[in-house]
Amino acid sequence: CDQLIDLARGADVFLCEASWTHSPSRPPRLHLSGTEAGRAAARAGVRELLLTHIPPWTSREDVISEAKAEFDGPVHAVVCNETF
Repeated sequence: CDQLIDLARGADVFLCEASWTHSPSRPPRLHLSGTEAGRAAARAGVRELLLTHIPPWTSREDVISEAKAEFDGPVHAVVCNETF
């Protein structure tokens, strides 16, 4: 969404939720996929993408891989009590 990209534009760190992989079975317009988060980070021109709000039933590795396919900068999935 354009408002999200405008909000993140030029940020050093972009903390973005990505609750799903980009599959046809995901709920429409509910949460972002790794693909969408990566695209938003690329369009906003951020330096680093931190993915959050990944539920246990979604593969963290798949969400990270999707984001990395769309965004050339560093991508990490944040975990409670870790420092970035």
